[in-house]
This record gives sequence, structure tokens and C-alpha cells, in this order.
Amino acid sequence: MTYLFSNPQVKKWKTMFLLSFILNMVLLTVIVMNAGDDDSEAVSSISSTADKGSSQTEDGAVSVPGSEKEKSAEPEKRKIPEGEHIIASVTVDDSFFAAFNSNEEILKLSEESGISNLSELLSAHVGRLLIWDIVIRNDVRKGDRIDFMFRIVPLAEKKERNDMPDAIEMIYLSYHSKKFNKKIRIFRFKKDDARFAKYYYADASGIEKNIVPDPPVKDYIQVTSVIGDRSPKHEGVDFKAVVGTPVYATVDGTVVRKNWMTRYNGFCIEIRERDKPNLFKYLHLSGVDVAEGQKVKKGEQIGASGNTGKTTAPHLHYQITTSKDRVIDPFKYHKTAPDVLKGADLERFNSFIVEIESAIK
Repeated sequence: MTYLFSNPQVKKWKTMFLLSFILNMVLLTVIVMNAGDDDSEAVSSISSTADKGSSQTEDGAVSVPGSEKEKSAEPEKRKIPEGEHIIASVTVDDSFFAAFNSNEEILKLSEESGISNLSELLSAHVGRLLIWDIVIRNDVRKGDRIDFMFRIVPLAEKKERNDMPDAIEMIYLSYHSKKFNKKIRIFRFKKDDARFAKYYYADASGIEKNIVPDPPVKDYIQVTSVIGDRSPKHEGVDFKAVVGTPVYATVDGTVVRKNWMTRYNGFCIEIRERDKPNLFKYLHLSGVDVAEGQKVKKGEQIGASGNTGKTTAPHLHYQITTSKDRVIDPFKYHKTAPDVLKGADLERFNSFIVEIESAIK
């Protein structure tokens, strides 16, 4: 063993082996570093191509501008500008609401407008306007045609307006009823001295019945629901009104109770008519101005409209029942009078009809 470590020849071999090992390790290190640089250059090349407008597909291929894949891509879909008047039509095949939900034209408009629930909004607005002429669940027939014009209300406009507009508003509606063999034509129009726009038939008479001389609310926007127009059973009339709008007693009587079942009714008032068993209910109020047992006269302010209880939007629910809970239609119990356009308003309305008719041809 001493010989192996002391022999000069052996020391020479050991030194040469060590030098050879060191050189091999250096060479291996250089090879590995060069391989890494090559990978970086490849990545850099792909990144550079992407920076110039190319893209990588799901299968890893790089799409270069001008390639067949890019040329065959679908063109960008049109976006409907807010405020633009849109003309559309549907035909009832299965049911009234399905006519909107399954219509290809409405589905396309929904995509272009960015309003995902456009079909539901349209059917709700159209149905709201038709409650004065037909009962949708009973009177709609297969083949009934609905032509209409609507617009998307711009966000800035919604913030400025005082009538709480939805995402859309109906400008014109034409309903071709097979059951009644008639065409119902309705136009949105604002009188010069009116706070809110209303809806009128082509003969310039308002579609809504107006309770006179003492309505439950005077300055309302629209009647949005009447008795029996929807399921579950609706036992009153809904007046869309700005929160805080004055609410008035429609009869002489006594306040029987207030603010009961507030989870559903919100702030509310019930009045028994003098010398009669009829009860008058005012629900979803923002405030109550009377006390239980108090005598009131028709035309006297008793509270303010609101959005309390089980509601989806501000409105007054007005209901009449007998002492045996039999529902009475307010538009049959009270006197009503139509709102008929006259004078300068009538002239402007007739001109408006001409504009609409020329646009929809």
C-alpha cells in the first residue's frame, strides 16, 4: 500500500485522471448552458410572433395574421346603441311568453344589446299594455301576431328621469287578435302639461281607465297590474308611482287598522266605507298619516306611496273587498273617465303616428 502512494508514476496517473475529470465537467456544464439558451431563444421567438398579432390555439398551433384560420373567424357582432329605436315582431305558436323566449330575432337582439333577460322584459311590457283589452291566459290564440317598437334606455338618461324607467321602454305596439278579430294599436306619448308619458290608442284615447273624481293616487306613472291579470291571484290594482307620492282616501269612512302583516303589505291602511261594509286597502306605503279609529273623507291625504313589504318596484296596491272578502274591481266600483288628447297635443300625436307608421313599413 505504501508503494501505491509513494511511486512517482502512480502520482502522475492520478494527476492526469483528475485533470481529465475536471475538463469533462467543464465541457458538460457548457453543453447544458447552451441547451438552455436555445430553449430561451425558442420561447423568445414565439413571444415575438405573438407580439406581432399572432395567437396560440388550443392545440398549441400559432395563428399568424392573414392565416386561413383567422380569415375564417366570425365577424364581430353588431352592438345596438343605447337609445336606438328597435323594430321587432313575434308570432304566438305555443304560448304568449314562449313567443318571446323562443324567437330567434329576440334572442339575437338580446345578444347584440347585452340584455340577457330581454325576452322576459319585452313580454312583461307588452303584457302590461294589453291588460286593458285581453286576458293573456285566456284570450291569446295561436297565430296572434305582435309587432312593436322599443328602445334601450341609456344609463345616463335613467339617472336623470323621474319616472323610474326599466332597461327598455315600449314606443309602439300592434297586437293582431284572432279571438276578437281586431288589431290593437298603442302609442307612447307625453302631453305638454303632463309629468309622465302615457299610452294611447290610435284614436287618441288613453288605454287606462281613470278613477274620478277622487283616485287613490293622482300623480302616478302607469297602472302595471289589474285584478286577475296574473297568477297567483292578484286582488287589486297596482299604480306605479315614485316613492313619496301622496295617497288619498277614495271614500268617506273610518280607519279600521294600519300596518298589519308588514312583511308582505309593508306600511298599509284599511278603511271601512261609511254606511257600507266595503273595505279599502292601501299597501306598500312609505308612510302613514292616519291613526286607527280616525274618520277620513274622500280626497283627504292618508299616506304616501312606497316600496315596502313584498314588492319588486315602487307602487301603490289599491284593493276593495266586501266584509266577506269578496273582491271588487275598483274600475267598476268607482266612476271612470278616459284621457282623450285634444288641441295641440292631438296634432302632435297624429304627427307622431305618421312617423311611427313610416318607420315600421
